[in-house]
Amino acid sequence: MYRKVPRDLTEPTLSGATVSCATLAVALYLFITEAMVFSERKWESEMFIDESRTEEKLQINLDITLPAMPCELLSFDAQDVMGSHEVDAHGNLFKERLTSKGDVIAKEEMTSSHHGAAGTLTRHPMFGYDNGDVDRIKKMIHSGEGCRVAGNVKVNRVPGNVHLSTYSHSYLFGSLYQETRNINISHTVNHVSFGPDIDISYVKRNFKNTGIVSPLDGVSQVVEAKKEEEKKKDRDRDGFGGFSVFSTDSAIFEYYTKVVPTTYVPLTSPQLNVFQFTANTNRIVNQQMPSLYIRYDFSPVTVKYTERSESLSHFLVQISAVVGGVCTIAGVFDSALHRSIKQLAKKSQIGKLG
Repeated sequence: MYRKVPRDLTEPTLSGATVSCATLAVALYLFITEAMVFSERKWESEMFIDESRTEEKLQINLDITLPAMPCELLSFDAQDVMGSHEVDAHGNLFKERLTSKGDVIAKEEMTSSHHGAAGTLTRHPMFGYDNGDVDRIKKMIHSGEGCRVAGNVKVNRVPGNVHLSTYSHSYLFGSLYQETRNINISHTVNHVSFGPDIDISYVKRNFKNTGIVSPLDGVSQVVEAKKEEEKKKDRDRDGFGGFSVFSTDSAIFEYYTKVVPTTYVPLTSPQLNVFQFTANTNRIVNQQMPSLYIRYDFSPVTVKYTERSESLSHFLVQISAVVGGVCTIAGVFDSALHRSIKQLAKKSQIGKLG
């Protein structure tokens, strides 16, 4: 099949040398591109119905900064469609008192409170404040204290919500009328995600462009102060006893999230189970106490990403095709070029080119 031609029956030509150099250059380029494709890892996705059980818990990771709301006035609550108000946080939520410039004054764990009927996720005692406590809160407000809430909680895997609010301290606002003009629910969402926070960080760092695991990161909402004439109208209408004692628009911010269970199957590491989600924002301006809701619902479909790499046998087949194809085409081109040059040389000798 591979008969050899004696070397003395062949001769080098300038056209042959040119075609040979071009062939080597093209073959090298194609080899490098194939090697790059071989070294790349690709993600293949598929979808199927989620088989998870509803009794499983879902971890929600939160990191929210409220620059105009003292920690003392905030409570953290949760509820779901099954009527549960319990979240087994186990000390994984922390609050940081912030100065008006954002520096940390103190950090403490948000411990459970069993005061009042609002449920067990309230992290501050609702009652039992004396005049000294009220004066202390006034001082916090006058100094421009803010709050940062960070950590994680575990909830039932059913639709529900978690929220930061001032509901449990509403009875204090009658004593803090002058100070309430300096507080509002303006906030920055530093991070919100669903699933183990270690897995979320690993996915964001190593598996970019394969899912949306934290679309709310960096979102800011600002409540603007009311104009003087609007304040006067509120005072004339409601006096000092209503919720409109706020000199800013008392707002409720709601983030509606649709959570999609997602599985990552890497080639060289264990399987990861996280949650993608989409988010929409709604702002309600009314005379209720300011609050921030994160509402969540679940998709029945699970997305699975599987990491793939090209097999060695496929790479060798591609390289063989590159070498064989380039050499074959180069041989045909060289033969045609050589014949053309010979024909031109022959016509030149007999004077037919002019």
